Amino acid sequence: MNARLNFAGLSTSGLGVMAGLSTAVLWTATAVCFEASSRRLGSLSVNVLRLAVAAVLFSALSLLRTHHFLSVALSQEAWFYLGLSGLVGFVLGDVPLFQAFALIGARLSMLIYASVPLMTALCGFLFLGESMRGRALAGMAITVAGIAIAVGAKPGTDRTGTEARSRRTTGILMAFAGAAGQAAGLLLGKRGAMGLDSFAATQIRVLAGLVGFLVVLVAAGRVRALRDQFREAVAPSGTAADLAQRRSLRRALLVLCVGALLGPFLGVSLGLLSTQLLPAGTAATLMSIVPVLLIPVSALAFRERTSWLEIVGAVLAVGGVAVLAS
Repeated sequence: MNARLNFAGLSTSGLGVMAGLSTAVLWTATAVCFEASSRRLGSLSVNVLRLAVAAVLFSALSLLRTHHFLSVALSQEAWFYLGLSGLVGFVLGDVPLFQAFALIGARLSMLIYASVPLMTALCGFLFLGESMRGRALAGMAITVAGIAIAVGAKPGTDRTGTEARSRRTTGILMAFAGAAGQAAGLLLGKRGAMGLDSFAATQIRVLAGLVGFLVVLVAAGRVRALRDQFREAVAPSGTAADLAQRRSLRRALLVLCVGALLGPFLGVSLGLLSTQLLPAGTAATLMSIVPVLLIPVSALAFRERTSWLEIVGAVLAVGGVAVLAS
């Protein structure tokens, strides 16, 4: 891109790279927050609550900036594509991905999820007419290879040997479906957000995703369970055991709120900004280094051992990002 943006002397592409890398860092922190809160609240409750908290944050920001809870300047076309992006990216992307975690584990799921940049670039080429230069293609290939090596080598219990063939096949298909949903959500968001403020555009995506997850919550019969969790959190004092359970629940809700601030609010907005300023495949590659960033986080926070293959994969991924950013 030759256009220039007067933002601390950065070019438009430079700002897009910064936004993409910042998104990866924020999503790494978000993953830790949501993993911790999911253990206490359940993944479906976390998905609903994280978007609900993000919707409140976006509405408050919009009220401060425009004196309206929603942007009043969006066209019907923008509403359509951004709403569809929220449904596809958040619901159709995240639901099968979480199911894949349960079926084949996070390691294999995230390895498959590394195909998002390739899917995004291919769809961007087919449907948005985006072209990729040789350097960008090389950077994408190096980064995806690094992610695949690092995540594929991540130590952990390999459950696939005892799983039925059908269970493994279903899990792999779910992981690919989650990756496809994420790629499609990015592209739809890029189409709907053209020329728009990234925070206003992401607000629509979050609201659409929240509506979609509420439908899933009702269909799964989990409304009462979520209501009971809130009642437990605000219940008056009880026995010592009750107090311990309540403190655990409140900590999980607090961690979830932090994750919602870092992820659906800041992270998704910066991710959408990156797709606005860069080719969709390049932006997706920058954001896809989250699994590599999680390796040192896991080593420090959870004392997980790091293999040489993980280090090699991390170096390759960072090298690919450097090629993309150059």
